[in-house]
Amino acid sequence: MEIKDFYINLGRLLYAVAMADGEVQDEEMQELYKLVISELSDESLFNQDEVNVFHTEFEFEALMDRKVSRNDAFHSFIGYFDENKDKFTPEMKKVALHAVERIAESYEGIVDAEKEMIDKVKERLSLL
Repeated sequence: MEIKDFYINLGRLLYAVAMADGEVQDEEMQELYKLVISELSDESLFNQDEVNVFHTEFEFEALMDRKVSRNDAFHSFIGYFDENKDKFTPEMKKVALHAVERIAESYEGIVDAEKEMIDKVKERLSLL
């Protein structure tokens, strides 16, 4: 598994959560940008090239431009995880969950549809 693929699929997951209420809010986009710049771009994370983290943002925006359904984006992430679960480190799981919760909380707190999706992610990542 390439770390670039992790960040692409993280973008899909974050898009799915942002779309849980039917549309991506400006606050969710701003939170995505903050996450990418301030947290995901920490060069010590996964000992990776900093440019990889921007694939999260690129993928999120591409899905938004194509008006991909939240379910398609979510299932794409789940399929990726299932194919690579033995390569997902505890740190990767922690980063994914933290990012999802930050996006969900950024606009009027976590709504039921977002909570349901977060719970599914926690269950799949075995974090419940």
